[in-house]
Amino acid sequence: MSDLAGLHSEAFILTIQPSRIAEYRRRHAEIWPEMVTALKASGILHYDIFLHEPSRRVFGHILRRHAPDSSAPADPVILRWRLFMADILEMDGDRPRHEPIEHVFHLTA
Repeated sequence: MSDLAGLHSEAFILTIQPSRIAEYRRRHAEIWPEMVTALKASGILHYDIFLHEPSRRVFGHILRRHAPDSSAPADPVILRWRLFMADILEMDGDRPRHEPIEHVFHLTA
């Protein structure tokens, strides 16, 4: 996690269950409108997910107005999405197994 000109940047890796890549793609292609609203309400300005199919891993990058408030309760829509994705992603309890990635370089043109 880093601070880029006052914004909070975060990157992570998730792993998709074997034989579930097509379903992962489908669910994101049909993301719920209320999930988009919840993500934006949490301060997210930019959210990308990249898939490396041979390893079944996805790389996510989020740019937020501010760092997430870990003391605030999670939005119920986001909690429902996590549950919806639990049969597709490798999980750590009730959350996707989330591997943070260290930010080591940034260039702004």
